[in-house]
Amino acid sequence: MRIVGQLGEKCLTTEGLMNSPCPQDEEGRPAKEYGSFTFSYGPLAGGPIESLALDVLTRGESVDWIDYVSSKNRKIPLAGLRVEDAILKVERINANFGAAHSIAFLIAVEKALEVEPDEKVVSSRIVELELERVRNHLLVLHRLLDAASLLVPAYTVLSAVEQVNRTIGRACGHRYFMGANFLGGTVCRFEPSMLVGWTFMKEMWKVLENRIFVDRLSGNGVIKDNSLIGPAARAAGMAFDARCDGGDLPYDGFRPVSMRDGDALSRLMVRMEEVESSIEMLSEMRTEPSSFIVPERTGEGIARVESPSGDLAYLVEVEGRMLRKVEVLPPSRANLRAFLSSSRGAIFTDIPFNWESFGIWVSELEVDLG
Repeated sequence: MRIVGQLGEKCLTTEGLMNSPCPQDEEGRPAKEYGSFTFSYGPLAGGPIESLALDVLTRGESVDWIDYVSSKNRKIPLAGLRVEDAILKVERINANFGAAHSIAFLIAVEKALEVEPDEKVVSSRIVELELERVRNHLLVLHRLLDAASLLVPAYTVLSAVEQVNRTIGRACGHRYFMGANFLGGTVCRFEPSMLVGWTFMKEMWKVLENRIFVDRLSGNGVIKDNSLIGPAARAAGMAFDARCDGGDLPYDGFRPVSMRDGDALSRLMVRMEEVESSIEMLSEMRTEPSSFIVPERTGEGIARVESPSGDLAYLVEVEGRMLRKVEVLPPSRANLRAFLSSSRGAIFTDIPFNWESFGIWVSELEVDLG
């Protein structure tokens, strides 16, 4: 059993909910020493893809302590809405993970209503999540190259992201899966021939031949502990992945990629290997629009899927089609804690590379659906 994270007032594990908060090791902020001062890094409008603010205790170059400054607290109340209306808000919490959020939410609702989804819908959900994983992992690579000012390879990667976006748009009617999933079905139509021309990975691996780029990532942001999730955990040798440890979608025979060093380079290499494995998986799948009948009941459901940055979970309480309660556990919360912990003791110029390597999205960090 492993602890996945705090879901509302309870702790979600791979075995289910615990009726208590998750245990957390809190690191103490060190006292200021002679010559040290607090530097406010942000709010940034450039550099990171979203605006962001960090407080850094430093003596000039070293990062003695670093904290995230709350800047994007969003309250999106879903209680009292019909599921059909709430899904429109859920899929927009973090557009880059639109498929992961909407699919986890709908599976939780289906479990609350005690209905088994159609096999074609289940298959479509796996296709959507793997397409989203490919798009996001390439975007992380682009952001890392951009941080190193390697603009030619950065924009080459961005052209691959655009290629994936166009494929998603053709398959599901929207590049970010808006409207692709609804209670009782999906509109996506995908077949392996849509991957013709996806030859970009051969070019992507060449970025690791650039020693300047590799040196910025190697040994940067090392972290290895059991609170890690997603690519960060797998980069540290832990096979934590909702696709094979109790998640809610059947990935038969799936084995996660893993590395051992736990640094930014390992996190990138895990993502690149996962792009290859996702494309291989997609090359054997096809889906078509499908729907199934959903009854009206009262109940509670919890669902967990592997988003591109790790475990993403929803807890819902439903009465008929009306939501009484919704809680979300986005992967960016665990990844933010890991980023802050792994940045302490580093130097200023390490921060952009370490930040991007975790695939954190500020848009979902402080969202409150209560």
